[in-house]
Amino acid sequence: MKNSLNYLENLTFMDVINILNKCKISIIKNVFYISFITAIFSFILPKTFTAAAVLMPPGNQQDVSILNAFSDSELPFGGLISKTEEEAMKLIAILKSRTVMETIIKKYNLIEFYKAENIEEALESLADHVSLEIEEEGTLSIKAHVSTGWLHYDKDELKVRELSAEIANEFVNQLDIVNKRLQTEQAVHQRKFLGERYGENLMDLIKAEEKLKQFKENHNIISIESQTRTAIESAAALKNQILINEVQKGVVSRKLKLNHPEIIGIEDEIRELTVKLHEIEYGRDTSENVRGNLFLVLSEIPQIDADLMRLTREVDIQSTLFIYLTQQYEDAKIQEAKNTPTIQLLDPAVTPIKKSSPKRLLMVFIMALITFVFSSIYALIKVIYAPGDNL
Repeated sequence: MKNSLNYLENLTFMDVINILNKCKISIIKNVFYISFITAIFSFILPKTFTAAAVLMPPGNQQDVSILNAFSDSELPFGGLISKTEEEAMKLIAILKSRTVMETIIKKYNLIEFYKAENIEEALESLADHVSLEIEEEGTLSIKAHVSTGWLHYDKDELKVRELSAEIANEFVNQLDIVNKRLQTEQAVHQRKFLGERYGENLMDLIKAEEKLKQFKENHNIISIESQTRTAIESAAALKNQILINEVQKGVVSRKLKLNHPEIIGIEDEIRELTVKLHEIEYGRDTSENVRGNLFLVLSEIPQIDADLMRLTREVDIQSTLFIYLTQQYEDAKIQEAKNTPTIQLLDPAVTPIKKSSPKRLLMVFIMALITFVFSSIYALIKVIYAPGDNL
């Protein structure tokens, strides 16, 4: 043992080359035999054929959320959320569902093909032989891998090749069927909800319009801007006339006695004008109020204007909502009745010509490399532990 350690310490690179050169025939034989056995083994291994279908995830045409009304607007939240990856994940969830898997298993009798004891084992086998990937471009790839037996005829290989393409295309077909059914069910629920909300909104709109109409009738509002301007002009004219009469009274009072009919007439006119001015500014003191009068009470105009704005705003809100719900309700009815494909298939699966595995040349190369490494290590170990017998 001590001699072996001493020999190992004194071993140089050229010594290693010499040892490997001395054992090259043995190493070459080992590499050749293992490579030959691996090549034969690779020819009897089951062949796996892969067929791929590529599709583009569709945009969500069924989304009737209130945010969609602003999706094309300049609001901060408009257009920020990309639906591509979300839609692809939804499609993958459908493809992995038990409903789709069982349908394909039953259609192609995969329980017998996989030699499974029950549907559960067949589901596991099918899941292991199907790969779903989201590509960088945003497309969804569906790959079906089907393998032959260890020893098989050419007709069996042809059947497997065709089966891989059929399974991949059937996944696309079942995806469209299930996705279409889900979208139809969603459209039905949305139509019912929108129908109920449409009816509620219609009643709210009628009530808001009735309140606005009643408010205008109670305050005799035709055009608040015009009526306000008219009331102000009338009040100004009355005020000017009162001032003029007061000036006339002052002038006449210097010439005539206070009980003179002319002075009394001017005072009566001033009082009547003052009453009219008070009515315009504060309204009548009687229960008749200003009903039947085209003039708005100036002191009430700010409150009337505020109330009118609130009622008008409520009508506008209900009208806008009514238009939106009407559009969405009609869209939901169209979606419910629509029977067009929901999947955008870019490339259908075709029967593969070449196998995807096993990689025979790669297997032979790897086994040859491994054999060479281990044979070289074995030769070095023999020399190290028995240097005297091998050099």
